[in-house]
Amino acid sequence: MSPATLNYSQQTQRANAPTRQYAKKYLLVLLTLFSVVLSSAQNSSFLSDGVQDYVRRQQLTGRVAGSFSLMKESFFSVFSAADSLLPQWQRGEGRKAGGRKQIQLQWLPVTFTGQYNSHHPYGSNDGAMIPARGLQAMVAGGVILKAGKFSLQLKPELLYAQNTNFETFPHEHYDLQWSKYYQLLNTIDLPEQFGVGSYQKIGLGQSAIRYNTGAISTGISTENIWWGPGRYYALVMSNQAPGFIHYTLDTRKPIVTPIGSFEGQLIAGSLSSSGITLPDTNRYFNGVRLYQSKHEESRYLTGLMLSWQPKWMRGLFIGFTKVSYLYHTDVSGIADILPLEGIITSNAEKNGKKAATGSLFARYVMPEERAELYFEFGRNDKSPTLLNIIGDNGYPRAYIAGFRKLFATRKPDQFIEFAAEFTQLQMPTGDLTQRGISWYAHPYVRQGYTQKGQVLGAGIGPGSNSQLLDISWVKGFRKLGIKFERIARNNDFYYNAFIFPPDFTRHWIDISTTLHADWQFHRFLFTGRMGLIRSLNYQWYIFPDLGYFKNGYDVLNFHGNFSVAYRF
Repeated sequence: MSPATLNYSQQTQRANAPTRQYAKKYLLVLLTLFSVVLSSAQNSSFLSDGVQDYVRRQQLTGRVAGSFSLMKESFFSVFSAADSLLPQWQRGEGRKAGGRKQIQLQWLPVTFTGQYNSHHPYGSNDGAMIPARGLQAMVAGGVILKAGKFSLQLKPELLYAQNTNFETFPHEHYDLQWSKYYQLLNTIDLPEQFGVGSYQKIGLGQSAIRYNTGAISTGISTENIWWGPGRYYALVMSNQAPGFIHYTLDTRKPIVTPIGSFEGQLIAGSLSSSGITLPDTNRYFNGVRLYQSKHEESRYLTGLMLSWQPKWMRGLFIGFTKVSYLYHTDVSGIADILPLEGIITSNAEKNGKKAATGSLFARYVMPEERAELYFEFGRNDKSPTLLNIIGDNGYPRAYIAGFRKLFATRKPDQFIEFAAEFTQLQMPTGDLTQRGISWYAHPYVRQGYTQKGQVLGAGIGPGSNSQLLDISWVKGFRKLGIKFERIARNNDFYYNAFIFPPDFTRHWIDISTTLHADWQFHRFLFTGRMGLIRSLNYQWYIFPDLGYFKNGYDVLNFHGNFSVAYRF
């Protein structure tokens, strides 16, 4: 149901409903969810958001070696670090079988993640979970089997989502606005709602088989990958979408050379479509059908991440990421199989059948100050270099910039953490020729840079911007804090659809306040998020009869995410 189907009195009442009524309703939901979570065991796509951040925070306090960049993360790397850092959570040697090649069996944490949205989908970096209203839950667990230099990691995930209907892009928007909306829908696989009714899925999750020798590991994996310095968002690789099957060759520890240490990862894999039908596919504009069917074929992806710590600049990490993807039937040779875009031009690239994206990044760690600064700059049409960033104009660009500082308190093991991060995926507004190729979209590979209907990079999505501030009390793994965030949803679409004639009141803005907590109790790790989000001009919709600057369709949304991990 779209907002325009309500009559005027209903619209006014909904747009101005008292906060007190919402608060009572959401408090009841919160208590219900909390009781459910405490009776289960749970987790996110790595271990939980709290564990990944805890490992990185410990580098600022000196407990994690400063030679690690922490800009190449996966479930296994986070799990291994957590096992060595957390007291009362450390494993034993596991069950072993004798013989020339010793076999070791190790149980992985049993995890459960519960998430709830009251009005419409909200949230990011939740792996196999889908954008959905209502309650959803994911259960995961497994084992690692080691034999000599080989290891088999099995951690499947079982997902259930209530997937209740919610208000999507309004049918009452004009045909012109629908045509602009379809410019995006036709170039990316990014459904608003994953079908009708409940959603169930079981997958391999964070599973892998590897051969490990020295500083190098190689194998086949379905793990989520995180590349780059961003803490809340990443331009190229994050755990926003489900993991995809891929071959991986990566470093297990920094490789030391005379000019400094290096870390990196090379991947090659296959991306799948969501299979979800687009909305209102029979709509026309100027006699032309807006919906264009996509070529339903899996996409081949290859990518490279490399980080360098210069020997003469302790604490500084610089590097790059690059990814290219194309339909499997368009792969024409070694230049497509390996991430050689920008070095060798393949036939697919010459003919516009190959998509590419990438970024340059830097992170500066200051252990003496217990602080870090980081920055990532990317472009969505080719792998960036210093030359093409400076020399080119009008290309789709994006950036992430952030910092964090731990302030000492009277107790030596407790700190006040102050952090901020800014993310911009919106393209330059003056260059309207770029409207059809927002971040993660592509005019030929029209599923874009997605896996099963979710972007592989920043969870705010194409054309969006985020500014956030986070203040917390921390003690070891324990953390209590509050986060404030403002998200401008898809400004690329806004400036394309509503700028002629200009309408400056239609920006869709999410303003959120989120309480968060991470806690350890013996072998249990608890992570919780509870936020209220005020969506201004939801779906860029306004009420035509309420007057200028007072006519936005504003809604209140409650978002809760709770997780528990138990270590055997």
